[in-house]
Amino acid sequence: MLLSVIIPVYKTEHTLDRCVESVLRQDIDGMEIVLVDDGSPDDSPRLCDKWAERDGRIKVVHKENGGLGDARNAGVALAKGEYITFVDSDDYLSPDTYAPLVEYLYRHAETDILEYSVNDVGVNRRYLKYKDRTFLAAKDYWLETKAWSHAYAWNKIYKRSLFENVGFPMKVMYEDLWMLPLLLERNPVVTTTSKGFYNYCLNNESISAKPDRNNVIQLLKAEWHAAKVMRTHPFARNGWRLYQAMAYRLVDIIKMSI
Repeated sequence: MLLSVIIPVYKTEHTLDRCVESVLRQDIDGMEIVLVDDGSPDDSPRLCDKWAERDGRIKVVHKENGGLGDARNAGVALAKGEYITFVDSDDYLSPDTYAPLVEYLYRHAETDILEYSVNDVGVNRRYLKYKDRTFLAAKDYWLETKAWSHAYAWNKIYKRSLFENVGFPMKVMYEDLWMLPLLLERNPVVTTTSKGFYNYCLNNESISAKPDRNNVIQLLKAEWHAAKVMRTHPFARNGWRLYQAMAYRLVDIIKMSI
């Protein structure tokens, strides 16, 4: 088993099939898909079971609702691959995304995290296309790419060993931003690549899609946590940009409180 693809599932009965199909169409060997039903109240649990019946590469776990971080942790616990990656069940992959990424990892076994490009297919359509670069020091990756601004869990492939004794935080928002610094603390070799595309689709029912004062406070807490873990000095190269972002959050919180 080379790659474990972990897909948390919650209230995505209308997009789950598209997501799973896009992963199954990836032309790679040694792949498993772990569908984590996070206590979804809609038809998603049944759809997960149907997919497992149709394809032997898919396994399903049903659990009580614990949030996205908890669902990802459950998937990691079941994963058998040397590498793991995440796909949110309201998103999907472009064709031929994984093949060149897996080939790169075969040729560069020293890479611990491989980050690939993002296609935001929402209203504000945009592409996040990364340069082909390798960072031997995680701190360089953090500062030079302003990684806090793209700390997404889902457009990266990780060595599973990075997740030993560390997991996504539970019952917090912006768990990706909480988690990435914990992984970077282990000083992994990080590579960014222009190959492949993860298609991000904004779910209008998600909590983060409905910004309010509490959401902004949660984001500020995640950014402050990231700054502390990565020891980001406000006068470091690009470090001031993280503190600038936090200042904007404070202003928004004040405005929302008036």
